[in-house]
Order: sequence, then structure tokens, then C-alpha cells
Amino acid sequence: MFERKLASHLTNKSTLVSKRLMIIGLIIACACGSENNVTPSDQLYFPLQVGKYWIYDVEETSILRLNCNDNGEINSKYELLVSVTDSFPNPEGGYSYKMLRSTRMTSSQVWNPVATWTSKIVKSQAINNESNVPYVKLIFPVFDGLQWNGNLFNNETQLNGKVEDQYKLTLTDQPFTSTKGQAFEQTVTVIQNDEQKNILYRDTRSEVYAFNVGLVYRESYLLTYFSNSQLPCYAQNKTQQGSIYKQTLKEFGKN
Repeated sequence: MFERKLASHLTNKSTLVSKRLMIIGLIIACACGSENNVTPSDQLYFPLQVGKYWIYDVEETSILRLNCNDNGEINSKYELLVSVTDSFPNPEGGYSYKMLRSTRMTSSQVWNPVATWTSKIVKSQAINNESNVPYVKLIFPVFDGLQWNGNLFNNETQLNGKVEDQYKLTLTDQPFTSTKGQAFEQTVTVIQNDEQKNILYRDTRSEVYAFNVGLVYRESYLLTYFSNSQLPCYAQNKTQQGSIYKQTLKEFGKN
């Protein structure tokens, strides 16, 4: 009798252990699957998928003046198409995406390819390679006050003479309405620089990203002022050389 009870007890215990091991195995499998297959939601501020496209209206002003009274401005307006045409494995173990950039002056014209950039997400960093210059556009997870060096992987010098370019995240998960009237419920704003009071230059740059859309607005003022103290326009924020750039999303989708 004792032997039967002992055998029954051992059998039940063995069955219980097996069930526990099975449950633990399922939990581990689910956890691994989640880690490998589910994209963290914040990364949807920088969505990358072959077939996606974005069309922007661009306003651009180039300035070059020889003296204080020169007009020296060239203004242009055009449309910019950014389309994800392909992807390929990168050394970090993920994928990089080819971003074909095409322009046209009006919507009645055909698109003219002008450049191919690449984009990728590596761990917590969203990186754009723009004309062979990599910039860290976003850091995940997103939250107000988050700061990072946008020039972490390049040696580009800013107007202030520094290589390091400190970006700052603000207005996290806030609504944004573009000048075109498009409203986005959930966006983040990246202040790349905000130097407006220097008497020698202005460097203000910002980008707005919408959840599950991507870049919806980009603006930059890169202006060098007349620095000759003998000129009448010295210290009056009169631009000698520089550019003003505004890029506003008008359409997006997936082919």
C-alpha cells in the first residue's frame, strides 16, 4: 500500500513539475518572440518600410550679399518626394532603408531623382545618412527634455565652431497643425539648435515627427551676418550669407 501511495505521489509531482516547466517555456518563448518581432511604439515616430512615401512642399531661400544694400536673395518653391525603395542588411544586425529623393517644380511635372539617402534604427537611435553624413535624428524612448549629440557619427562644424550639436526633445506626444492645415494628434518636436541672439549669426533648426507618419515639418535658418564693424549694417542682424529652408508634409502613404 505504501509503495502504491509513494508511486502515485511521485507521479503527480512529476506531472506538476512538467506542467510548470511547460508554462515557463511558453513564457520564455513569448518573451523572446515579443522582443524580436514587436516594434517598440516610440519607433513609429520614425517608421521605415519599403513602399512608404512622403510628399512635401518646400520653400527655400539662398542669400549672398556683397554689401549691406544688396538684395542677394534667390527664392524657390518646389515639391519633394521621399520614397523608401529598398532595404538591405547593415553591420549592426538590422536593416538600412534606401530613401530616394525626387523633386519637381509643380504637381503637373514628372519627378526628377536628385539623391538617395539611407535611414536605419540602431538600438535606441534613429539615424539618417544625408549625402554621406550620418545624423542621429531621434532617440528612443521619447520624453520631454531628452538631449543627445546629433553629430555623434560625423565631424560637421556648426556656425558656432563646435562639432557637437546638442539636440533636445520637446512637446512630446502633443498635437501639431502644419501651415498647410494638416493636423496630427501625436507628435514630437526636436530642437536641433536655437541660437537667435548672436550678433554674428543665426542657427535655428527644428523638426517635427508624427506618430506612425514620420517627418511632417522641418525648418532651418542658417544665416551669417555682416561682421565688419565699419559697415553701417554691422550688429543689425543683416544677413551676408546663408539659407532659410521650410519643408511641410502634404501627402503620405504606401505603394
